[in-house]
Amino acid sequence: MCMLICIHMLTKRTNILFDKEVWNKLVRLAEAKKVSVSNIIRETINDRFEEEDTLKKRRQAFENILKHRPKPYPGKIDYKELINAGRKSY
Repeated sequence: MCMLICIHMLTKRTNILFDKEVWNKLVRLAEAKKVSVSNIIRETINDRFEEEDTLKKRRQAFENILKHRPKPYPGKIDYKELINAGRKSY
């Protein structure tokens, strides 16, 4: 996000058409935050990319956990024994 000085120069341009309702929401939000509509749109796009990156990292971490997790135990689990073993390790 650019505060007083933008480090990244904006070099690409696009045109986007909005219906009146969406445009009015963007304008109200921009006025409330005291920034431009363009800034609201850029922030929203950046947030979305960050969200996708975060989800991708979480998905990868979950897959790694599943890879290293032992397969389901074929017999009956003795939870009392597991609790006692956990207590002994401290």
